[in-house]
Amino acid sequence: MKKIKSMFEKHNLVKIVCLAILVTIILSWIIPYGYFSSGELTSYGLKRQGLTDILLSGVYSANFFLQQLLFVVFIGVFYSIVTKISGYKVLVNGLAKKFQGKEKLFVLLSSLVITLLTTFLTQTYIVLFFVPFIINIATKLKLDKITAYLATFGSILVGILGATYGTEGLVYFINYLNYYTTVDVTLEIGIRFGILALAFIIFNFFTIRRMNKLAKSKKNEDKLEDVFEVEEDSKKKVKVWPMALFFLIIFAFAILGYVNWNGNFGITVFDKFHTWLKDLSVGDYNIISYILGENAVALGTWDLYIFTVVLTVVLLLSMLIYKVKFDDVVEYVKEGLKKILAPLGVIFLIYTIFVFIYWSPFTVTISNWILKMADGFNPFLTTISAVITSIFHIDFGYTGYVIGDFMVNYFGDSFNIAYVIYITINGLVQFIAPTSIMAMFGLAYLNIPYKKWLKHIWKFFVIMLVVLLIIFSLLTYL
Repeated sequence: MKKIKSMFEKHNLVKIVCLAILVTIILSWIIPYGYFSSGELTSYGLKRQGLTDILLSGVYSANFFLQQLLFVVFIGVFYSIVTKISGYKVLVNGLAKKFQGKEKLFVLLSSLVITLLTTFLTQTYIVLFFVPFIINIATKLKLDKITAYLATFGSILVGILGATYGTEGLVYFINYLNYYTTVDVTLEIGIRFGILALAFIIFNFFTIRRMNKLAKSKKNEDKLEDVFEVEEDSKKKVKVWPMALFFLIIFAFAILGYVNWNGNFGITVFDKFHTWLKDLSVGDYNIISYILGENAVALGTWDLYIFTVVLTVVLLLSMLIYKVKFDDVVEYVKEGLKKILAPLGVIFLIYTIFVFIYWSPFTVTISNWILKMADGFNPFLTTISAVITSIFHIDFGYTGYVIGDFMVNYFGDSFNIAYVIYITINGLVQFIAPTSIMAMFGLAYLNIPYKKWLKHIWKFFVIMLVVLLIIFSLLTYL
């Protein structure tokens, strides 16, 4: 028994994800797939996934989610280089000293910033970029693994639970719903902001409670081991302001580039500025347009590739200012690729589950079985459906694609409530699901066992589930 336990604990996250893949494949042999049309299911029978499909799923996974996977690789390369630069070392160590003795304030501020960025930005992976920076400081403050996780990856999950204007899942969910009806991002926005606030307060209550317990016991059994460790800088005179300025610029571009200013708030200044900028010409030549390239788009509509361009420019300027040798950069890049490989592998495997569901959407049949147990809308059955789709769909936008027709045609006047249910339950499930990209990536990044994470988060999960069910009931029956 000890040997079996030991085997499972080693590479436990990979094994858990592989088990989830196996379950998905088995279900494709048992449950027929189908699609909704005018609220009725059209079944196409079984579409079993076999050996060749397993191998091919990796290719499709890389194809569907290449942008996200490459961005994660770039984060690894970026921090592998920047953590060796003297200006960054001084910046991190300086910030850590300012928060010495104020660890709770640091955790709360980090959680607040990460949560707000997640709930407003259209791309969650952009928020992921700032996580290593926070963990660099958390390591200097001698925080434990779970606390560092809560301040970063956990706070991203809070933002996904209370998605208001942001996350790519919400954006695509709404886009697909608009095939069947007119949906605006502000639909039930007040309720969703309320859920976000409740989730943030309850989540951080448990975080501070944990920190207080650890402070009393004076034990740190889960010592934080930083993947991209920042050493003390030996140089006496180092200019820190260029590096601080670079990170402020990155933060500013994250907000400017990934808040949907026009679509969400009707702010058109960035679209007009982009048009004016691209039309600037010298004679008959649009020089600025040529420099920016054909794929340049207005602020507020950026994708991950454009942010990578910004990061590349910052990185090159940093290496130039702080005189980093090219040969050292090559070594740092190789080192970064090695360090990010394990977390990258975990999310790559999770994305293959989406491919299997895309090929054989048996979740549609399951949802049909559940939702039609009642005559019309039922908040509890809808919650169960939302849990199942959230576990298997990986990409929340896909839920809008396959369930949207049913929501519009079957739920009728209760569509708004169903809309809130699917968004919030999707976020809540991400805290515990072995198919949650952000949760599992974070566990792999900080080397936290899945079981240990569940042991900590289950109380928050249960409380939030009860709170949400009460909210859903009040919305439905009052």
